[in-house]
Amino acid sequence: MDKKQVINQRQLAWLASSVITSGGIFTLQNVLIRVSEMDAWFSYILSVFYIFVIAAFFGYLVKMFPKLNIFEISIHVLGRWGGTAVNLLILFHFWQILVQDMASASKYNSTLLLHNTPLEILVLMPCLYLIYFGRSSVEIVARVNDMFYPLFVIATLSMPLLLSNEFNLQLAMPVLTMPLKQLAFSNLLAIGSAGDIFILGAFLHTMYNANHIRSAIRHGSLLGICLFTLLIFLVLTVLGPKMPANFIYPAYNLVQVIHVTDFLDRLDIVLMTIWLPVLGCKMIAIYLAILLGISSIIKERNYPVINKQVALLVGLTTILSFKSITEVLAFANFSMPLIVLGYQPFVIGILFAAAKIKQRKQSHPMASPSDSGNSNKTPPEQMTKTSVRFSYKQWLWLGNILIVFSTVCIVIGLAFGKYKPIMSTACAMCFACCLFLTVLTTYMEVNLSKQSEVGK
Repeated sequence: MDKKQVINQRQLAWLASSVITSGGIFTLQNVLIRVSEMDAWFSYILSVFYIFVIAAFFGYLVKMFPKLNIFEISIHVLGRWGGTAVNLLILFHFWQILVQDMASASKYNSTLLLHNTPLEILVLMPCLYLIYFGRSSVEIVARVNDMFYPLFVIATLSMPLLLSNEFNLQLAMPVLTMPLKQLAFSNLLAIGSAGDIFILGAFLHTMYNANHIRSAIRHGSLLGICLFTLLIFLVLTVLGPKMPANFIYPAYNLVQVIHVTDFLDRLDIVLMTIWLPVLGCKMIAIYLAILLGISSIIKERNYPVINKQVALLVGLTTILSFKSITEVLAFANFSMPLIVLGYQPFVIGILFAAAKIKQRKQSHPMASPSDSGNSNKTPPEQMTKTSVRFSYKQWLWLGNILIVFSTVCIVIGLAFGKYKPIMSTACAMCFACCLFLTVLTTYMEVNLSKQSEVGK
């Protein structure tokens, strides 16, 4: 393993956002709309809290064990046998995510684009670029993602304008009228895709500052969830709450509705050329995480040695795992949340407890050199007027308060929405504003921690 791998905050944030949004576009939307109907765009509030916990956990690990990834940390604090058992559990989840994404991409291409191409060929093609990028490092993937994901953000933010002639707000009304049980269930289902953010633990050694790791994951994940919320809201307001629940790919059907002029009625092809590379970057990142995990278990730092064998094994298991797109969607929507909630809290708890015990045994705990001294102090000459008014911790807590307030808005809207529709609409608007402002606060976290590092 190359210890000199380094990525910056922006690249990690883009990668986190790509992990959140890319897989769910092809797998998650229809079941959320089927469960919560008009309130499906509130289905990610629980995922935000879960991701914030994971970001804080990763920040703690980086602070205590700099220059180590989660696989090395587990072996360091739990010993060879205990750490290997935990690493195998993590690797099993990563393998499931990769197989699920490869199967969903292949089934999508087979269903909508390449009808007569054998499925084995469609699975083999991703294996080839996995082998190609498996010889490199996460730095290369982060740079490739830097090129495509901004285009994805621009395309998603431009969709309200492109769909303005098809937009009907009454299709999403009334809001916050579904039973709390159904909204809670859709939030639990969304955790399955939010748990994919755990793959970034394999790249903790690429950044040495705990604040950088935590802020980048928070900002990237919030950006991805904000875009995904916007996409679901557009599906509801253009196609309604009934039809998309029966569609396999609601996002694709939404793009097909775009008709700017008589000559620009096939923008779905343009947007697909952006969506698929973003999903490819996510699959490559997961694949590199798997290689890093296997190399930590077999004590082989040169992970490209096992590159081809692992890629072909992933391709073979993808072909044998799912027979149809229905099985892929059922696994992604209903099995993955149980897997994520079944092992990730356990791994977080055991590693946190073991790290605390090891910290007490050591007279001088390992601390990141970037976190020592004045890590939260910022040079006034390099700060904007807005960021001078708030410190890093204040922006951090402001974002947490906004998310809590957005949750309170949802609860109030559910409690009084059936009796006073105006109140539920106001609560929905407050939720959207809080979500947008939280993205801004996390951006300020990233910006402030970056400036503090430059000022040292």
